[in-house]
Amino acid sequence: MIDLKNLITDFLTAIILVLRNFVGLIFYPYKTMRKISLEKDESQLLLIFFFIFCYFKFAYFLRDKPYPATLIFLIFLINFFLTTGFFYRFGQIFNKKNQFFSLVYTFLYSIFPTLVWFGLTSVLYIFLPPPRTTSIFGISFSIFYLALSLSLFFWKLILVFLALRFSLRLSFYQIIYLLFLYFFWFVPCSVFLYYFKIFRVPFI
Repeated sequence: MIDLKNLITDFLTAIILVLRNFVGLIFYPYKTMRKISLEKDESQLLLIFFFIFCYFKFAYFLRDKPYPATLIFLIFLINFFLTTGFFYRFGQIFNKKNQFFSLVYTFLYSIFPTLVWFGLTSVLYIFLPPPRTTSIFGISFSIFYLALSLSLFFWKLILVFLALRFSLRLSFYQIIYLLFLYFFWFVPCSVFLYYFKIFRVPFI
């Protein structure tokens, strides 16, 4: 019989840990990602996947989508595990002692900048829907949005680099080499997803 009290306690604990790690990735990305690479608490993974699924549900009702949110989430899961599998397998060229589940933890936490950007874009779509004017306010907003997007992009790059660094235990040049290889798989996949109107911007 399921102990409801323990279930609720575990759920609240997972929320606290995920939020704490999220804040840590903003202010102390190096220290926090190193700690995440040693995580064993699977409830954190389930909670982050749940957050992502909620976003897809939210985006589905916000705009006209050709595919249901559940299918989009399934495609995200396939893409996510293909990506982690790619880095894990090629990372074994340099270090055969790397751990796949450690990479899953760190890579899933590196999704946060992506989730923040998509969530922010969806909220802005509600309050400031396109087309936007060329007034001073419109231009200022565009500059702010571009600066924020670039900040999240560089935060994303830092987290991905640290994820590969701590989970695969690779050097700087080895990580750059893997990212270079991944680029040749990532671009055709992104074009494919865009062509079939699944993701205009890759959710990864």
